[in-house]
Amino acid sequence: MNQESVEVLAKRNAKDTVFIDLFHISKYRFLLFKALHPEMKDVTEKDVVPITLRPIITDQPYNDLGLLVKDRLLIFVEAQSTWTLNILIRILLYLAMTYQNYITQNNLNVYQSKKLDMPEPEFYVIYTGNRKIKKDTISLKEDFWHHSNARIDITVKIIYAENKDDIIGQYIIFSHVLDRQIEKYGRSQTAVEETIRICKSEGVLKEYLENREEEVITIMITLFSQEYAVEAYANDRERAGEQRGFQRGEKSGFQRGEKSGFQRGEQRGKIRGAVETYQTLGRSIEEAIHGLISAYNLSKKESAKYVKEYWKQ
Repeated sequence: MNQESVEVLAKRNAKDTVFIDLFHISKYRFLLFKALHPEMKDVTEKDVVPITLRPIITDQPYNDLGLLVKDRLLIFVEAQSTWTLNILIRILLYLAMTYQNYITQNNLNVYQSKKLDMPEPEFYVIYTGNRKIKKDTISLKEDFWHHSNARIDITVKIIYAENKDDIIGQYIIFSHVLDRQIEKYGRSQTAVEETIRICKSEGVLKEYLENREEEVITIMITLFSQEYAVEAYANDRERAGEQRGFQRGEKSGFQRGEKSGFQRGEQRGKIRGAVETYQTLGRSIEEAIHGLISAYNLSKKESAKYVKEYWKQ
């Protein structure tokens, strides 16, 4: 598969997950809102309006779910299966862009002397991964900058508990069941079909899965195919990096009779291939730095140095 094909496959429908599909439906958006705010009895289904950011160009920020409730409440909900505190920065960007859209659509003037009447924001992350989460909120002040004197802050509520009594808890159960079936059957249609069967039998997202079973299967198989393509492309790039590393190591190391020269050259070749892969697949510099830290046991300073060296301007 050539580079262009992989890029297209990796980016096409990249956000069309079950989470997006589920809460694209008005009824389930309302149930999500009611799970977050059961005390707000005056809100109807029509009052919960989707304002999810959608990019015009690929590299623009876009979020999982944004809701505007009666022009007085903004709700941002992100679904994560991999834990990262970088979600705090992404949410900050989502908030800025959403406010900009709100100001434009309502013909508001930010330069007038009268204070604007802006909806109050709330932030949630629905976490479905395996990592043990020790607290229910994260914030820029405490978790990103590690001190309370920061001049800006965002606090995000983390939701990770299974709960059959509300739509959010049921989505978390569905995700955990899917993980177990993938462990058993691999990333296959059988894993998806078994997940749907188990959840329906246990009353988890039952109505949604009965009405949209074929769509859910298609969504998940498409995502599995994307992940396979990305992994295959990354492996090809890594093999190419290994070859460059061999050549560089052979030239700089073996010519001087130093075995370590070969090893360093091989390592640098792998790292270069990884950086180029991150850039080609449209990932950010921060994601590349974080990826190198995990994959090659580098310090943040070392990782940033490699990314700066190999990231094509």
